[in-house]
Amino acid sequence: MKKIIQLLGVTILIFFISACNSEDVESDAQSDTNGYPERPVTFYVQYSAGGATDLAYRQFFSVAEKYLGETIVVENVTGGGGTVGLAELAKQEPDGYTLGNTSLQPLTITPHNQTVSYKASDFSYVGGWAKYLYGIAVRKDSPFKTFEDFIKASHDNPGMPYSDSGPGGITTLGISMLDKAEGNIPSWQSVGFDGGGEASAALLGGHVDFGINNPGAYKSSLESGDLRLLVSLSDTKWDLAPDAPTISELGYDFDITSWLGIGGPKGLPEEVIEVWSEVIQKTIEDPEFIEAAKNMDLPLDWMPGDEYEETVNEMYDVYGEIIEETNQ
Repeated sequence: MKKIIQLLGVTILIFFISACNSEDVESDAQSDTNGYPERPVTFYVQYSAGGATDLAYRQFFSVAEKYLGETIVVENVTGGGGTVGLAELAKQEPDGYTLGNTSLQPLTITPHNQTVSYKASDFSYVGGWAKYLYGIAVRKDSPFKTFEDFIKASHDNPGMPYSDSGPGGITTLGISMLDKAEGNIPSWQSVGFDGGGEASAALLGGHVDFGINNPGAYKSSLESGDLRLLVSLSDTKWDLAPDAPTISELGYDFDITSWLGIGGPKGLPEEVIEVWSEVIQKTIEDPEFIEAAKNMDLPLDWMPGDEYEETVNEMYDVYGEIIEETNQ
């Protein structure tokens, strides 16, 4: 009887060990087959095909795909100054297979000016990977040789007109923030244009005293010497005009720096965020993409998702206050 009991105990032990091994094998198999991503990822760009943001992402993904290990399919979901694409992104399943561009303007500025169906907390933020810069430029024959010349003349002659590449957006708010810092005396007047190209042409044509725009719009004119950058209103100097100071270097307590950021619907799995964080950082360190970004005048940088979300919330409040004060 004792032998029978011992034999039964051994049998049960063998069965238990076999079951555990089976579970381990099954678990390993699941981790092998459930690894993200397993199929192509769709990515929403809220702006038109061929535009600066669209081209930046397509170039980015042409390199990023080798680190992700899957195809990335860009869909241009346009309308409402970028709000339509974000609204659609917020509706998607948070499975990591539909992501999108979470740039700052439609998250931090547009909701103050129009009704949108989303809020910043409706998204999971992977992180930012490149900066959009803005700055003030004048024609080569302008009497303003420095930013200090420009400020003095603005106080002496309030209301000088400027070419605004994004009326009501970040460029207008940048000038409003500078005006506030100067005691609201200069009271520069926005002359709005549909995009950076038209705004740059108006400045070159002498229709305004100065302009606020991005490096892409000013590139050829800065390289030819037809325009002179007085200041970068962002937190980064321009490679096109390395001698021009940043606004913070001149002692001002603000800047307007926008970001290209990647995010998805609220509730993205941590695995997805980790995978994409690694993909972004590897891509912006890839020599091929570094060269492409240089050609696009696009400074590369990395801002983790938690910091990016903090920036979104902070700038939402900052821009909201300015918009309320200026009735924009």
